[in-house]
Amino acid sequence: MYRFFLLLAVIASTILCLWLQTAWYWPGIAALILAVLLPVWRRGGFYFAFLGGLLVWGIYAGFLHFDSEGRLSDRLAVTFGATSGWMLVGVTALWGALTTGLGGWTGASLRRALVKDEPK
Repeated sequence: MYRFFLLLAVIASTILCLWLQTAWYWPGIAALILAVLLPVWRRGGFYFAFLGGLLVWGIYAGFLHFDSEGRLSDRLAVTFGATSGWMLVGVTALWGALTTGLGGWTGASLRRALVKDEPK
């Protein structure tokens, strides 16, 4: 039950962070805070935060690629040795997912270290 709330909260907080144009690491900090507040297992904290970050970062990066007709991402893909701009969108989504997933895992670990109740 709390895992679903964590997923929704990570999605909402990542959308808010992207809308406010914060730095790239703030969705990870938001996932950390949410995983400290919600009693989830460490594995669930990572997986559900990872999934929320992957969805939001992937959709947002894909929208930016589509909106600019791939001008910037195609040029950056050539610079990094990728075959297309869509590959760069996937790498961006994976990077955002790892950031939020590790934030969720760290938050769940902190909660387990500080509070002695068992997650549900």
